[in-house]
Amino acid sequence: MTNNSALKILFDTYWSSSDSKREHIVTPEDFKFTKNAGYMFEPIELSHDDLVNWLKSSLKIVTLETIRNSFLVSLSTRRLELRSALGSYAVAKNFPNHVYNGNNYCCEICGAFKKSNLPYDLNVLNFERYKWGGVRHEKLEYIAFDLEQFAKFEKSEPSKQDYRIFEKIIDTVRKCNPNDRPRDLEKRLAKIINSNKAEREILIEILSYCGILQPKKHSGYFQSFVRYFERSIPPVNKIDWTYPICWWRGIDGLNQDALKYYFPQLV
Repeated sequence: MTNNSALKILFDTYWSSSDSKREHIVTPEDFKFTKNAGYMFEPIELSHDDLVNWLKSSLKIVTLETIRNSFLVSLSTRRLELRSALGSYAVAKNFPNHVYNGNNYCCEICGAFKKSNLPYDLNVLNFERYKWGGVRHEKLEYIAFDLEQFAKFEKSEPSKQDYRIFEKIIDTVRKCNPNDRPRDLEKRLAKIINSNKAEREILIEILSYCGILQPKKHSGYFQSFVRYFERSIPPVNKIDWTYPICWWRGIDGLNQDALKYYFPQLV
């Protein structure tokens, strides 16, 4: 079997076209093969302080340049596992080194539990990386795992096509109407990038974590880390977007400082 076979086992464990999300039992033989290929992992037990240390150590082994280039490469190749790291890096960039600070529920700074009741399932996190480009970019375990796995990839160099796609994305944001919401932007991006709805949602959220799509009245991660209980969401029955993109409107446009920081060659 090949690495593609291992990735298929991972996908088949958590997804099917007939019943959407699922979680099926993997045979010991398939798990061993997929683990050896680097797509599946043993569950791990970590305390809050363990997670903080893991995140900090993972952040040290990546560079913004390689993350930026890989993000751009993902636009034409649809290699979503390369796209995810930018969101994780953006949230972790100003992450404060701290010990557990909170009550029995969770840390008031980062939202992590003092000690998880169950081991962390790294396999579902890896599935989310490859399937959508990540889902839990605000979770310590995801950030640390995502950056650690990203550091194992070979460096990628973006093509002219990658740059053109990103420039079209940025131009689309600039042309948004003042009252446009993230959903309006997501629909417009369907004409620009080969993707499905879920992938475009994550792409938009990643740009928001970077501060490129930054609501003017709600602090983001570009200048400082946003504490867990400061991540407010609009008072509606259903919200499809994470903080802070849930507050973004077309009138907010682009944060040029953040765009220049993450993609200086495009400003």
